[in-house]
Amino acid sequence: MSEKSESEPPRPYKWRYGPLRLVMPWLCIAVGVFMAGDGALSLAANGGGDPLIFMLGLGLIVVGIVTFFVARWQAKRGF
Repeated sequence: MSEKSESEPPRPYKWRYGPLRLVMPWLCIAVGVFMAGDGALSLAANGGGDPLIFMLGLGLIVVGIVTFFVARWQAKRGF
């Protein structure tokens, strides 16, 4: 393998702030809201159904919010 010289700048990425970083947090939040709503309605209608869908929906919402702030931080830092 060849070693890089110190004068050579690091290779830039093709897309610094790609479309997936913009869309995925919002998509994750939207799917999480849908799943949490569906799970809540299922729990209310069946009188104590399985709360797994509700908890997964809330988890997706949290992951989407964290991913949004991480993407903003990366954009601010130039990643």
